[in-house]
Amino acid sequence: MHFLFGKAERDSKRGWFIGQFVPEEYGLRHRNDVELKWGIHPPGERRGDVWASYRTSTTISVLIKGSLRVWLRHNGKVDEVLMAEVGDYLIINPGVEHNWEAPEDAIVFTVRTPSVAGDLIETRD
Repeated sequence: MHFLFGKAERDSKRGWFIGQFVPEEYGLRHRNDVELKWGIHPPGERRGDVWASYRTSTTISVLIKGSLRVWLRHNGKVDEVLMAEVGDYLIINPGVEHNWEAPEDAIVFTVRTPSVAGDLIETRD
């Protein structure tokens, strides 16, 4: 296969549409070097009481529409970022926990690299 044309929203599972978790029979969407997400979040949607971090992967999120509040926790310190203008972006290093909430309708494009099975660490408060 030399190319693949698709639609992120239609082809996604919880927003994620490219990465190691996509079955190999889906061709070019199965990747070990990168994961892509087209996240559509209605007002009030939250990640919940579970913080996420990654052992080796870096996460880059870009706000396409709306706003997204993100909490970042590292070494006992919590920082808060409000992505509120189109084009705002956030880069999260491995080992930094994050959680989020959409104060209003939001669309966020997220890139995670590399795409590693079992890389996710979840921590409950």
